[in-house]
Amino acid sequence: MEQQWPVALQVAFYVASGSLVLLAGVVISVALRIGKQFDRVLAAVERVEAELTPLARETRAVVNRLGDLSAGAQRAADAAGELWLPPVLLANRTARILRAGVASFLGALWNGRGTAPGNTVNTP
Repeated sequence: MEQQWPVALQVAFYVASGSLVLLAGVVISVALRIGKQFDRVLAAVERVEAELTPLARETRAVVNRLGDLSAGAQRAADAAGELWLPPVLLANRTARILRAGVASFLGALWNGRGTAPGNTVNTP
């Protein structure tokens, strides 16, 4: 004997199967749209990469060139310092010696004390 399903249950099965077919269609449509969006994003990223790669190379070249220029400037500054620093230090030393000599002379002149051998000047 063949068993028949109630009409309401058969309608429910037909609606459920139709819903599954419709849901599958929507999921496939959404998946295809998401795939297209990913393709667009990937193309945009590749364009940005294509533009940034030469800029990065140029930036690296500029940084290397500036580093070379900086090293050259440092060498030039060191050479200039070696050339003029010793005479400046010598002039400074000479000026200090002259200042000490002038101060001693003026102190002796002001105080009226002469320096004889064995006689020391007392300075306050």
